[in-house]
Amino acid sequence: MSRTNYSAYMAIKNKIMEIFRTETFEKNKLPSEAALASRLGISLVTLRESLMMLALEGYITKRHGSGNYVHPSTLDYENRSYYFTEYLKKEGYQTAIKLLSQEWRPADEEARKMLRLEEGERVLVNRLVYLADDHPAVYTMGMMPEKLLIRTDVEEMSFAYIHVLIRDYMGRDVAHALNEYVPMGVPDELVDIFKVPKGTPIDSSHQVFYDIGDEPVVYNTHYFNPDYYRLRTMQNWDLGR
Repeated sequence: MSRTNYSAYMAIKNKIMEIFRTETFEKNKLPSEAALASRLGISLVTLRESLMMLALEGYITKRHGSGNYVHPSTLDYENRSYYFTEYLKKEGYQTAIKLLSQEWRPADEEARKMLRLEEGERVLVNRLVYLADDHPAVYTMGMMPEKLLIRTDVEEMSFAYIHVLIRDYMGRDVAHALNEYVPMGVPDELVDIFKVPKGTPIDSSHQVFYDIGDEPVVYNTHYFNPDYYRLRTMQNWDLGR
């Protein structure tokens, strides 16, 4: 899908999602596709393409001969939040991002593996916390390969939007991120930061961002304070039918 087509799809999607959020339907069955297309002022072909994308994303189920069914349970924004701050705002917190430290260091074995680096290559390590009403909710250690950086003013980095940071400081467009979630006991160095008892179970994740050439560009490790951030995912079982 081209960038132009994607933008058009997102505009249509937002209109459809607004209908989903503000209206109810008997047994969650949507009006006919012809009626929806007429209401939105788009062609039937465009509507069907949009509905197919919404089905792939898990918002609706399409049943041949029966119709389209919306799933109100999937409309919860936190299920699809890209940014930690968005999730925290949804929970009613005032949010902020605080940079704790920046340092250059040789990539360790794990970073070399995740970022496809050679021994001796350096990474910029950023340590920061996402705050919820001034309380640490997520602690992040991020690594950026020195060889990919196109700017030297790293102290001016803004961490509000990671895809913007990668574009501005690496000249790369983000395609996707892969996340591996790992339950663990809170690390000793986070006991005081999170203000939780030693050994408290927490979730963590290893996250690698890839550019459109499928090259890894950033490696993050996140630790989630269970008092403020709970991980939620949605599995679209309809895709397996």
